[in-house]
Amino acid sequence: MSIEDKIMELENLPLLGPGRIKARELADVLSLQIDPNLNPEFALRVLTCRFLSQAVTATTLAQLAAAEAWATSEGFEHVATRIQLIWCAAVGRSHPNAVPREMLDLALVSAKEMGTLEAEWRIALATVDPEHASDLRKEALKLLPSPVADATRLTLYLDLAGDQTRGANQSGAFEALQSARALAAAHNDPRALCLTETRLALHLLTLGRSSEAVPHLEQAYNFARIEEDDLSTIVTGSPLAAMYLELDRDEDAARVADRLLISGARRANWFAVVDGHMIRSALSLRSGDPTAAIERLVRAAIHLRELVPAAAINLLKGRLAELRFGMGPMVFDGHYRAAIDAHQPR
Repeated sequence: MSIEDKIMELENLPLLGPGRIKARELADVLSLQIDPNLNPEFALRVLTCRFLSQAVTATTLAQLAAAEAWATSEGFEHVATRIQLIWCAAVGRSHPNAVPREMLDLALVSAKEMGTLEAEWRIALATVDPEHASDLRKEALKLLPSPVADATRLTLYLDLAGDQTRGANQSGAFEALQSARALAAAHNDPRALCLTETRLALHLLTLGRSSEAVPHLEQAYNFARIEEDDLSTIVTGSPLAAMYLELDRDEDAARVADRLLISGARRANWFAVVDGHMIRSALSLRSGDPTAAIERLVRAAIHLRELVPAAAINLLKGRLAELRFGMGPMVFDGHYRAAIDAHQPR
């Protein structure tokens, strides 16, 4: 198989689940086999595939911008235009005002003249044109081949769900999120499944359908644990632990709270750590041990005060104040003194 054949194989891999893993491995192999001085276009195509196969960060965006400048200097108009559109779409999804409109407008003109980047220019334009974003994304979805472009299609469904939510079309948003989840499931991609299940749960919570949201949050949490993704564990675990508490699922609440303590500490997310302590405190109170409930909060405040932002410490203090109000000053103060005594060194 020639180098060009291998690049075509790379470009035809779906960038979800096993396909994404294979794409990264093949891109690494090709990077070693291609001499960028002799075959700059091949090298640029591999660089573009590598960007699409990984998370968007400041570093990967800078690398893509460098690739675009290289393509432009070499006179590869089609490659340069495609990279410009991909870069604008990636930046525009989170920071539409940061997209340089002059560059985007030139790329749009070039793409329309070539007539071969029909989906790409619509995706890029949608990020900076909220009035027509939904229609542009729907058009792009029809133009993207499956399964090759399923990763891009999944992202479009998530963006379309946001469009529909802002337009008060909740059923349309839910349908788009379900389509995104179906793509993630079809490719057995735990990371994408975690994201789509989280979005479905948050959507249902926004609608006040909390009982329906719990299974989606559970799935998202489980996928986060499979991926050993502490950030996603926190995002899904914090609301899940609170909901377990409301549903009297104490063992589940304790299990997730303990994981929040670990994942929160590893990410230096002290609000998650505080959440874990507060859930554990609530469980102690429910089991009939108010001294342990108070001690948990006091111990957390003392141990974390050098690390935790003041706002997080205030959450612990606020919870102690709630307990004092609920129990009554005399009862609370008795348990508080017992908690302090238990905490004092012997």
